[in-house]
Amino acid sequence: MTYDYTNRRQHERVEVVQAIFIEVVGRGTRKESENPILRCETVDISVGGLKVFVPEEIAAGARLNLAVPMDDWKENLELEGQAKWSRPADGKAGYWVGLELMDSSREDMERWFKVVHSLAPKVRAGEG
Repeated sequence: MTYDYTNRRQHERVEVVQAIFIEVVGRGTRKESENPILRCETVDISVGGLKVFVPEEIAAGARLNLAVPMDDWKENLELEGQAKWSRPADGKAGYWVGLELMDSSREDMERWFKVVHSLAPKVRAGEG
């Protein structure tokens, strides 16, 4: 069965390829060290979510902590999210995963909105 995920998007998407890190929070896990951390690449981003390429499957519904490197990797923007869908990547060893961002700290979400909005005009300007 094939799903058309594009129809469910509520926010404008911006194509951005950037390395991020995702911690998959296990249910009943008591120690953070027990949670796997995956290096991933963004495919596109919006103020409400991301599409990422990951090396191993993340189950739909999984709770995630995201670390988005900022300022030449000097600090991370910390976000929380949930995997909404996951499917094998066509022609690649890995998976496409759609993430919905959850309310994390107000400061981090405001910084995320600024990042997305700062990238959107640059992408549109290059399409002409």
